[in-house]
Amino acid sequence: MWVKGANWIPDDAFPHRVNRDRYAARIAQAEAANINLLRVWGGGIYEADDFYDLCDERGILTWQDFLFACAAYSEDDPLRSEVEAEARDNVARLMPHPSLVLWNGSNENVWGVRVWGFEKRLQGRSWGLGYYEDLLPSVVHELDPGRPYSPSSPWSGDLPIRTDLDPNSPDHGSMHSWELWNRQDYPHYRDEVPRFMAEFGWQGPPAWSTLTRALHDAPLTPESPGMLVHQKAMSGNDKLTDGLVAHLPLPDDMGDWHWAMSLNQANAVQLAVEHLRSWAPRNMGSVVWQLNDCWPVTSWAAVDGDGHAKPLLHALAHAHADRLVTVQPRDGGLAVVVVNDTAVPWSGDVVLQRLTFEGLEEDATKVAVEVAARGTATVAVPAALGAPGDPRDEVLVATLGEQRGLWFFAEARDSALEAPRLQARAVAEGGAWRVTVTAENLVRDLTLLADVVDPSLEATDGLVTLLPGETTTFDVRVRDAGFVPGAALPRTGSRGRAAVTIDPSELTGPRVLRSANDLVARWVR
Repeated sequence: MWVKGANWIPDDAFPHRVNRDRYAARIAQAEAANINLLRVWGGGIYEADDFYDLCDERGILTWQDFLFACAAYSEDDPLRSEVEAEARDNVARLMPHPSLVLWNGSNENVWGVRVWGFEKRLQGRSWGLGYYEDLLPSVVHELDPGRPYSPSSPWSGDLPIRTDLDPNSPDHGSMHSWELWNRQDYPHYRDEVPRFMAEFGWQGPPAWSTLTRALHDAPLTPESPGMLVHQKAMSGNDKLTDGLVAHLPLPDDMGDWHWAMSLNQANAVQLAVEHLRSWAPRNMGSVVWQLNDCWPVTSWAAVDGDGHAKPLLHALAHAHADRLVTVQPRDGGLAVVVVNDTAVPWSGDVVLQRLTFEGLEEDATKVAVEVAARGTATVAVPAALGAPGDPRDEVLVATLGEQRGLWFFAEARDSALEAPRLQARAVAEGGAWRVTVTAENLVRDLTLLADVVDPSLEATDGLVTLLPGETTTFDVRVRDAGFVPGAALPRTGSRGRAAVTIDPSELTGPRVLRSANDLVARWVR
């Protein structure tokens, strides 16, 4: 199976506040993003039984790290005996869970010794190798012999550990990719095809309602004191800016900055996941950093510290869809890759069109395709079809059945995107709302930020690109929040749902219905 995963960290800085309802809410969000595996990261904790029970119930696989991350650890007593006791306790506790598929000895520790300079600083002292190579696999073999064990992630070798292998090789085992976020740009995800991508990610701010609940800077800016306290990545804001400006203009307005960074995070990760899926079976999975968060911070999470889904969660849902049509660069040109992650074959005509932003067809063709169950098929785009007359004003559209992939020939900031011309109508339906939007021009990555209206609201989809004349519908509901620290959510019942009264027209305002067009058109003016 192709792993559509996410890394899991403690859901709160105070673990006692994470109850079953809160676990259930997060796992439901993982399901909504078509995630099928959660990796419990070694820098966190062994989660409570409720977490694993709910993963069992919902069919979410779990990968469990032992609690060693990004450091060297002494193998001398008394620590060694504590490590063994903790490992035995948790292996015995968790081994009955059918969702558990992997024990992993450590996070980045073998890699760290090789590339972070640990070895020279250790001056011959132990650093944990005996745990990962001997103690932990012995405990797993004794207490849970039916499950696989890996000494570390990333990991390229086998036991015993070979020092001549790069632990982070794309050609073997699991890989972590952080050069893109730290130093490069996200289109470079396409430069490598690892066998399995176990960590990668891009930062974005929390939801607007979370940000304004937690911070009271006046004025609130990307560099205001509270914002900087809530940015813990080294040079994080510089990396946000550097990673944005090649794709979208850098706004002056705080609301626009928040939307631009949220959108860029979603676009970066979706590009990476679609690239990886297009190379199956060479690549058989990705585990994005990260699903959730433990406080209201700018971070790599898809769900913020108050439990709000960021646009990234919608991007993951699209990139993880069982049936995917994606346009990818191949051999100096373009190709349509059709990914079928269902148990039945998928066949039909791939319709290829090169359209202007006003919807005029410049060129078109169709190609019959048959995709096996759990398979992929690649269709080369004819050279003429992939050569736009005006890269700023054209898009390649590939459609198979109800699935569609898009290829823009220019970055949004360099394109001819105009201000969105939308006809939007919202109606109340019971305790929820339905928002129908029709676009008169091409509107890229249309998203409804429902929490701007009320912090207890969420839209069930986002990042929808509409061609001229197309219509989409957003369902808005009161979110299943679980327990949210500090959030003013009135609660009725055990799952955190509450009655909300709003004017439906609030859901169609310009601060709520956002798109890439907003940022580009405003910048051009």
